[in-house]
Amino acid sequence: MAFRRRWQVFPYVRHVLLMVWVVFALFPTFWMVSTSFKDAGEWIAWPPHWLPHEFTLLNYQQIFAFGGAATELSRSATDHAFSIWKALGDSLVICTASSLAALILGTFLAYCVSRFGVGGRNFRYVVLTIRMVPPIVIAIPILMYYAILIPYTTEYLFGTRVSLYDTYVGLGLLYTVTTLPFVIWMMLSFIDEVPQTLEHAARLLGAGRLYTLRRVVLPLVVSGMVVTFLFIFILNWSEFLLALTLTQPGVSTLPVLLNKFQSAVEGRLYGPQAAIGTVITLPVLILGILIQKHLVKGFSFGMIRK
Repeated sequence: MAFRRRWQVFPYVRHVLLMVWVVFALFPTFWMVSTSFKDAGEWIAWPPHWLPHEFTLLNYQQIFAFGGAATELSRSATDHAFSIWKALGDSLVICTASSLAALILGTFLAYCVSRFGVGGRNFRYVVLTIRMVPPIVIAIPILMYYAILIPYTTEYLFGTRVSLYDTYVGLGLLYTVTTLPFVIWMMLSFIDEVPQTLEHAARLLGAGRLYTLRRVVLPLVVSGMVVTFLFIFILNWSEFLLALTLTQPGVSTLPVLLNKFQSAVEGRLYGPQAAIGTVITLPVLILGILIQKHLVKGFSFGMIRK
């Protein structure tokens, strides 16, 4: 009887512990959003103001450079090129283009591995281990390759210097390469679930390999492609080390822009920092919800069909 009572109480204790953990995990996000709407006097007030006493949009006016934020604080932010518009545009262009490129290339590679056994039986595991290499290991060699080797090689061969350092192409190419293992690994799980009998039937009807891939396989794994795209987009959107090493000042992503506020002067602008952090987090939060929505359909379609 006592054992049954303890067993009945356990779910409530588990829920309480989970709620405590959720509050602990989400508190930094709550504090960041709250600080983004606070006036300068409340940023480091003691005792702390959990919610803004004077709700203000000045921090967002400063980072978006709206007219009307003509205070000394806003001028110190905008004069140092801390407007978020360029970084927002650069992040959207680079992350979207590199994610699409990695998705298209990785899907074709995953199909080759799944159907033709390219690379051998353990190739899919070898591909995933490549992504486990810390970014700091490749950051400096890639920097030397972009800034020194490529310019001198192109000048020697073609008489014109071409550098990938601080360019959209250079950073986007690197993002494509670093996320490609994830695309191959994730798309393999979806393509393996497509029965090969469907492809054989299409081939018997006279369809070619590319036509079969485009009209039979891809429509069945489109949910997996959406999930994979959103996942690698989030990875590229939040990437910091490679963007910091291989860019500035021509290209600037949102994490790099946020890092500029860590100097002796601008590091005190906690309100604009929190506003930029909120802007960075919002697309990731929306995409995360979209991933959750598509995961059920993406990962269960094969089991339902079988």
